Amino acid sequence: MNRDGISKEFFIGRYIYLKDQLENKLPRVYFTRVHGHEAVSFRIWDKEKGNLVRRRVTEKNPKWNKYRELAAKRAKAEDQMKKLMALWQENHKGSLDMIAQGYVLRPNADNPYNTEFWESLKDCANTFPKDRAVKYNGIVMRSLFETEVAQALDNMGIEYKYDTLIRAGLNEFISPDFSMNLPEFNRCGFTEAMGGLSNLNYLSDNVDKYRKYLNMGLYPNRDIAMVPADMDYRPEPDTIIRMIAVILDSMAKQYVFRKAD
Repeated sequence: MNRDGISKEFFIGRYIYLKDQLENKLPRVYFTRVHGHEAVSFRIWDKEKGNLVRRRVTEKNPKWNKYRELAAKRAKAEDQMKKLMALWQENHKGSLDMIAQGYVLRPNADNPYNTEFWESLKDCANTFPKDRAVKYNGIVMRSLFETEVAQALDNMGIEYKYDTLIRAGLNEFISPDFSMNLPEFNRCGFTEAMGGLSNLNYLSDNVDKYRKYLNMGLYPNRDIAMVPADMDYRPEPDTIIRMIAVILDSMAKQYVFRKAD
């Protein structure tokens, strides 16, 4: 059993995707500084010199927003790859690059909770009482426990949106605590920080919430990671990661295959 319970298929699928993004899809555009100001650096072909030359642009450039967006996408992918490799070394042995060469990624083609669905979601779209709220990375959250779950997702390099609002029926909506983007599988997953299990009102509200999930075809341990806590029990960071890893494993087994299979 590996330490965090994350299957090798998850690492392989994400590695294949991120490697393709960094080597083939994303331009080599990077953040830098010019005279103390944020800038973006890249190389272009100089026809007169017959070689690649470095260019740097700042916010004064008309195409600044475009360059900044490209640099941000590359920085995010590089950060995700760095975190992926660190987790791999904690969980598994051997060269992930060599192992991944024996596998193929076949992303989701029919599940509606895909990348397009993810792009339609808005952070903090639901409203909720903020009298006991805390902040994490500038996002107002309901509880300290939710910030601990958010930190676990960040440590895994999983992109998420907090407290989105999703239609669950004709006149019903649901607001997952964390909607997770898994672009390597063309899928979304969800994580619920169930921090108030000692409270009967909290339990009643969540019974209705999980009824809506089931009606949407979303199931615990396949699509939804449930991270429980109450007055007496609060999972450690590694335990939170293992709980989230259950659905990462479930999705990886659906979309990552040996080339011989």
